[in-house]
Amino acid sequence: MQKPEVASDELRLLEWINVLLSHRWLMVFLGLLFGGVAYGCCKALRPLYTARAMVIANRYAETRSLSRLLGLNFGRTPDEMADVFSTLFLSSYYMELLQSDPLMQKLVDRRWSNGKTLAEMLELKAEDEAELRKKALLALRRSVLKIRQNKQTGMLSVECTLPDPAVAAEIANSLVGELQTLLATRRSEGTSELIKDADARTSEAAMALARADKNLEEFRRRNKTVISAELQTQLEQLQREVKLQEETFIKLKTSADLLRLSERAQQNLIDIIQPAEPPLRKSWPPTAAAAVGAAFFGFALGVTLAFVRHGIWKMSVAGAPGYEEFAAHIRAMNRYLPGLVLLLPRGSRRKPRGAPRPAPSSLAEGSTGESNL
Repeated sequence: MQKPEVASDELRLLEWINVLLSHRWLMVFLGLLFGGVAYGCCKALRPLYTARAMVIANRYAETRSLSRLLGLNFGRTPDEMADVFSTLFLSSYYMELLQSDPLMQKLVDRRWSNGKTLAEMLELKAEDEAELRKKALLALRRSVLKIRQNKQTGMLSVECTLPDPAVAAEIANSLVGELQTLLATRRSEGTSELIKDADARTSEAAMALARADKNLEEFRRRNKTVISAELQTQLEQLQREVKLQEETFIKLKTSADLLRLSERAQQNLIDIIQPAEPPLRKSWPPTAAAAVGAAFFGFALGVTLAFVRHGIWKMSVAGAPGYEEFAAHIRAMNRYLPGLVLLLPRGSRRKPRGAPRPAPSSLAEGSTGESNL
């Protein structure tokens, strides 16, 4: 019972293969046509180049700076504090700084190595300078600069896309440089305040030590011969006070000296893993992908047209009802869509002699018949 069904399936498969083989040149032609048009359009468009810089937060340097400025070390070492201020927290913080208006505005106002500003490179127009700067800042945020964060490693990528590859790399590196300058300035100001505070406390400790030494000298001068236990107790108290003030002075003086040394030898708060280089290949438009995609679309369209022509041919051979009206409708539409008549078999492409021209009502009925077919 299943043999006739298997035979019919095999015949249908052979029929489809024959249809595709008989229309192979149509499919190849449409694939090459669409692919060639897409390739030509991509070549005609202005290419864009993307330069990328990769940075990561220096956890040790930033942790030491934050813990010192905020006083949040709680007796922990900088390595232990690095677990508190994680790389992801710092990279998110730096990402917000990179997207801030002050840094972006510096890029908009600067004139780059090609002698043009960002608004001139993007060919922006505006009535006044303020509006032009707003448009350039908006374009910088939306299409020119993209800042991405890797959620697993905390690494930041700064990507700049422009027609000039050298300027794209220059802008990406400049934004990273502006972030480094901002962080260094902020840390330097904080360290300067700490140094001033340490110097003030050191001066107070020096004055307290001088007062303790003076009190001890006066006591010894008044009591050259200690004869009572009470005077001996007072002498020991004054000596302990001098020793305590001396230790405090030494600690504060050492702290101030260490702050000055750290200010001179400052670590970068961000490590540049990969500076931006002028790209050699364009990032847009994707010529190869567009050409291959368009060629595949043209090939698929050719396959569809092949089966449509085969179906119409089977209708004409079987003498399906309404086929003549359908063919007449196709011939009429060929005036507006040249080449549409090629869907019909050769014998039906021309109007038979003596056949009446279809009226508008009959054309409407033909269109209904086409949809039903």
